Amino acid sequence: MSDLSPKIIGFVCDWSVALAEAVTEDGRLRALPNVHIIMVPCSGFLRPQWVELALKQGADGAFVCGCPYGDCLNREGNYLIRDRIQQMRRRLQRQRVDPDRVAMIAYGFHDGEAFIAAVREFADRVRAMGTAAPSARAPVSGSS
Repeated sequence: MSDLSPKIIGFVCDWSVALAEAVTEDGRLRALPNVHIIMVPCSGFLRPQWVELALKQGADGAFVCGCPYGDCLNREGNYLIRDRIQQMRRRLQRQRVDPDRVAMIAYGFHDGEAFIAAVREFADRVRAMGTAAPSARAPVSGSS
Protein backbone atom coordinates (compact mmCIF):
# COMPACT_ATOMS: atom_id res chain seq x y z
CA MET A 1 0.00 0.00 0.00
CA SER A 2 1.20 3.51 -0.76
CA ASP A 3 1.39 6.49 1.57
CA LEU A 4 -2.03 7.48 0.23
CA SER A 5 -3.65 4.19 1.28
CA PRO A 6 -6.10 3.65 2.68
CA LYS A 7 -8.20 6.46 1.27
CA ILE A 8 -10.04 8.10 4.18
CA ILE A 9 -12.65 10.87 4.05
CA GLY A 10 -13.28 12.89 7.21
CA PHE A 11 -16.29 15.13 7.68
CA VAL A 12 -15.32 17.65 10.37
CA CYS A 13 -17.54 20.19 12.12
CA ASP A 14 -16.38 23.79 11.69
CA TRP A 15 -16.77 24.30 15.44
CA SER A 16 -14.88 21.24 16.63
CA VAL A 17 -11.11 20.80 16.34
CA ALA A 18 -9.11 23.68 14.79
CA LEU A 19 -7.54 22.40 11.57
CA ALA A 20 -6.45 25.53 9.67
CA GLU A 21 -2.74 24.74 10.07
CA ALA A 22 -3.20 20.97 9.87
CA VAL A 23 -4.83 20.82 6.43
CA THR A 24 -3.25 21.50 3.03
CA GLU A 25 -4.86 23.67 0.35
CA ASP A 26 -6.33 20.59 -1.31
CA GLY A 27 -7.98 19.44 1.94
CA ARG A 28 -5.55 16.74 3.05
CA LEU A 29 -4.23 16.36 6.57
CA ARG A 30 -0.54 17.29 6.59
CA ALA A 31 0.25 14.50 9.09
CA LEU A 32 -1.80 11.92 7.14
CA PRO A 33 -1.95 12.78 3.42
CA ASN A 34 -4.26 9.82 2.76
CA VAL A 35 -6.98 11.59 4.77
CA HIS A 36 -9.09 14.16 2.94
CA ILE A 37 -11.05 16.57 5.17
CA ILE A 38 -14.43 18.04 4.29
CA MET A 39 -15.55 20.77 6.67
CA VAL A 40 -19.27 20.98 7.52
CA PRO A 41 -21.11 23.73 9.44
CA CYS A 42 -22.14 21.26 12.16
CA SER A 43 -21.74 17.49 12.43
CA GLY A 44 -25.54 17.29 12.91
CA PHE A 45 -25.91 18.93 9.47
CA LEU A 46 -24.22 15.94 7.85
CA ARG A 47 -26.39 13.39 6.06
CA PRO A 48 -25.34 9.76 6.62
CA GLN A 49 -25.80 9.24 2.86
CA TRP A 50 -22.75 11.47 2.33
CA VAL A 51 -20.65 9.03 4.35
CA GLU A 52 -22.06 6.10 2.37
CA LEU A 53 -21.42 7.97 -0.88
CA ALA A 54 -17.78 8.51 0.13
CA LEU A 55 -17.44 4.72 0.53
CA LYS A 56 -19.26 4.02 -2.72
CA GLN A 57 -17.04 6.44 -4.63
CA GLY A 58 -13.79 4.86 -3.53
CA ALA A 59 -12.98 5.75 0.08
CA ASP A 60 -11.76 2.80 2.14
CA GLY A 61 -13.08 4.47 5.30
CA ALA A 62 -14.91 7.57 6.48
CA PHE A 63 -15.33 9.34 9.78
CA VAL A 64 -17.28 12.21 11.26
CA CYS A 65 -15.80 14.54 13.87
CA GLY A 66 -18.13 16.68 15.95
CA CYS A 67 -17.73 18.82 19.04
CA PRO A 68 -17.23 17.11 22.40
CA TYR A 69 -20.51 15.59 23.60
CA GLY A 70 -22.47 18.07 25.66
CA ASP A 71 -20.58 21.00 24.10
CA CYS A 72 -22.15 21.37 20.65
CA LEU A 73 -22.45 24.95 19.46
CA ASN A 74 -25.67 23.98 17.70
CA ARG A 75 -27.15 22.32 20.80
CA GLU A 76 -27.28 18.61 19.98
CA GLY A 77 -25.84 18.16 16.51
CA ASN A 78 -23.12 15.78 17.67
CA TYR A 79 -25.66 13.56 19.45
CA LEU A 80 -27.87 13.52 16.34
CA ILE A 81 -25.08 12.44 14.00
CA ARG A 82 -23.71 9.92 16.52
CA ASP A 83 -27.11 8.19 16.56
CA ARG A 84 -27.43 8.39 12.77
CA ILE A 85 -23.95 6.92 12.30
CA GLN A 86 -24.84 4.04 14.64
CA GLN A 87 -27.96 3.34 12.55
CA MET A 88 -25.92 3.56 9.35
CA ARG A 89 -23.31 1.13 10.72
CA ARG A 90 -26.08 -1.43 11.36
CA ARG A 91 -27.40 -0.87 7.83
CA LEU A 92 -23.90 -1.34 6.36
CA GLN A 93 -23.51 -4.59 8.27
CA ARG A 94 -26.78 -5.90 6.78
CA GLN A 95 -25.38 -4.94 3.35
CA ARG A 96 -22.20 -6.92 4.09
CA VAL A 97 -20.01 -3.82 4.33
CA ASP A 98 -17.74 -3.82 7.37
CA PRO A 99 -19.21 -1.15 9.68
CA ASP A 100 -15.74 -0.54 11.13
CA ARG A 101 -14.99 1.38 7.93
CA VAL A 102 -17.04 4.21 9.49
CA ALA A 103 -16.32 6.04 12.76
CA MET A 104 -17.66 8.89 14.86
CA ILE A 105 -15.24 10.93 16.96
CA ALA A 106 -15.64 14.12 19.00
CA TYR A 107 -12.91 16.66 19.76
CA GLY A 108 -12.77 20.26 20.89
CA PHE A 109 -11.08 23.27 19.37
CA HIS A 110 -7.73 22.75 21.11
CA ASP A 111 -7.60 18.95 20.77
CA GLY A 112 -5.61 18.87 17.52
CA GLU A 113 -3.01 16.33 18.64
CA ALA A 114 -5.62 13.96 20.09
CA PHE A 115 -7.68 14.33 16.91
CA ILE A 116 -4.69 13.41 14.71
CA ALA A 117 -3.94 10.41 16.95
CA ALA A 118 -7.56 9.21 16.72
CA VAL A 119 -7.60 9.61 12.93
CA ARG A 120 -4.26 7.78 12.66
CA GLU A 121 -5.68 4.92 14.77
CA PHE A 122 -8.81 4.78 12.58
CA ALA A 123 -6.70 4.79 9.38
CA ASP A 124 -4.54 1.98 10.78
CA ARG A 125 -7.68 -0.10 11.51
CA VAL A 126 -8.97 0.50 7.98
CA ARG A 127 -5.52 -0.31 6.53
CA ALA A 128 -5.58 -3.66 8.38
CA MET A 129 -8.93 -4.45 6.70
CA GLY A 130 -7.41 -3.87 3.26
CA THR A 131 -8.88 -1.72 0.56
CA ALA A 132 -12.56 -2.17 -0.03
CA ALA A 133 -13.26 -4.12 -3.20
CA PRO A 134 -15.61 -2.27 -5.57
CA SER A 135 -18.20 -5.02 -5.08
CA ALA A 136 -18.07 -4.42 -1.31
CA ARG A 137 -18.64 -0.69 -1.58
CA ALA A 138 -21.65 0.61 0.28
CA PRO A 139 -24.79 1.07 -1.78
CA VAL A 140 -26.29 4.51 -1.20
CA SER A 141 -29.65 4.18 0.49
CA GLY A 142 -32.47 6.64 0.19
CA SER A 143 -33.28 6.89 3.89
CA SER A 144 -31.33 8.10 6.90
